[in-house]
Amino acid sequence: MRVVRMILAASLVMVAGALGCKSSHEEGVKSDLRTQWTTVAADAKTTTEAAKAVLAAQDLKNVTGSSTGVDGTAMAMKADGTKVKVDIEKADNSGCKVSVTVGTLGDPTLGAAIAKQIKQTAENK
Repeated sequence: MRVVRMILAASLVMVAGALGCKSSHEEGVKSDLRTQWTTVAADAKTTTEAAKAVLAAQDLKNVTGSSTGVDGTAMAMKADGTKVKVDIEKADNSGCKVSVTVGTLGDPTLGAAIAKQIKQTAENK
């Protein structure tokens, strides 16, 4: 009986994570608890540079990033070795989708704050 309860509880958590929900942390940022994302009105190169600047401004370690005309990525590490990854994909002619994942399981508060700062930085360039 205990095993059935554990399986049921794990299944509910996985379904909730798969469905996603709106983040209550930052306006305009959506979340599925593991990853936070938003749409930015800037091209991939500008957005990637903004992501690198935001990660550096957070005093994260080993900030790196690269981009093409259609996508980009930026990465950094927290002091405890947790990876912070930003993925940028061209969404349409006038913008990109920015996704932030902190660690393996995610950190919705930090991820949403970084996503919002990237959006503000890229759109103000």
